[in-house]
Amino acid sequence: MQLRRSFLLALCIVLSVYFLIHSCSQDRIMAPETKSSSDDIICSATDVFFRDGDFGCVAGALGTFIITADGGKTWNGTVIENGGLNDVQFIDRSNGWVAGKDGSICHTADGGQSWTKMEPSGFPIDEDFYQLAFFSDSAGYALGYHGVYKTENGGGSWINNWLPSVSCRGAWSMSFPDEETGFLLGSSYMESDPSILYSTADGGASWAVVEGAKASALRTVLTITFVDGTTGWAGGGVIMKTMDGGESWETQIAAATVRKFQFLSAEYGFAVGGKTILRTKNGGITWENVTPDDDRIKDLRSVYFIDENNGWVAGRAADEQDGDMYYKHSILLQTRDGGATWTLRDFSYDYTSLQSLDSDGDI
Repeated sequence: MQLRRSFLLALCIVLSVYFLIHSCSQDRIMAPETKSSSDDIICSATDVFFRDGDFGCVAGALGTFIITADGGKTWNGTVIENGGLNDVQFIDRSNGWVAGKDGSICHTADGGQSWTKMEPSGFPIDEDFYQLAFFSDSAGYALGYHGVYKTENGGGSWINNWLPSVSCRGAWSMSFPDEETGFLLGSSYMESDPSILYSTADGGASWAVVEGAKASALRTVLTITFVDGTTGWAGGGVIMKTMDGGESWETQIAAATVRKFQFLSAEYGFAVGGKTILRTKNGGITWENVTPDDDRIKDLRSVYFIDENNGWVAGRAADEQDGDMYYKHSILLQTRDGGATWTLRDFSYDYTSLQSLDSDGDI
């Protein structure tokens, strides 16, 4: 009898443990982990910028903006403007600018703690801005659909001397290797094969057509970068190089996906776009794929290196649907060895209430 009681007691204990484990397992499947609200700080990352190894920031859609002062260990988020932010630049740890849609150029003088929107003095109130290039706390350039705008008072007022003689096709990319020398990718003519590259040697006071840069020669090109007045690269669905200021071009990669370049010298640079990070150490004679093997990478948008080893790449991962919840994921990759290895951080943003409002599909 005693043996039978011991057996029944042991059986009850085993069954109790089994059902407890089984119950917990089912709860874990049926009730996914709740998203942390602290993750909801950046939506659809568009641009990354680091002033040094500690101080950096990432801009995104819906005016979302995050900033770090400890090299990315911790991030603080804010909303600067309601529209999408496309570019960010700081000239020191205090003074910075962001640019975005619908005339959004904002300035901070306290390291991103507060922002002031620039009044539309010299540009249309609904101008869309894509790029910034500041050389001091007063002198800088902003790229909008209607061309390059220049400021000499920190963004208080702007001048655009790239004026179309007929209906404007629009500007797409700019590059200023120094304060006086610049290049503009765009077309101000409605011809079937217009020149789509312009250059300035006087800080944007005048622009000259680069005759060798016809639309037919630069097919699928959407972005440019120059390291000086003669050497530059063009990318989009291709990677091309010029060594004569854009008069002639050599194709380096016939099929590529490039959203942004960054060159630290005429030899050493990176190109990012889609699911790919490319690196060259010889001016583009060869390009090496240094993308980490991570299936979260879907659409890389921006790259920024402070030296040959330390750099960051920002972009987007796949959207996620979890029951009735909808999340947009941004990713930030960091390397300390020039792209040989990377660490990846994933930011999720609760987009559930806005999903039905996303009509253009670009957020």
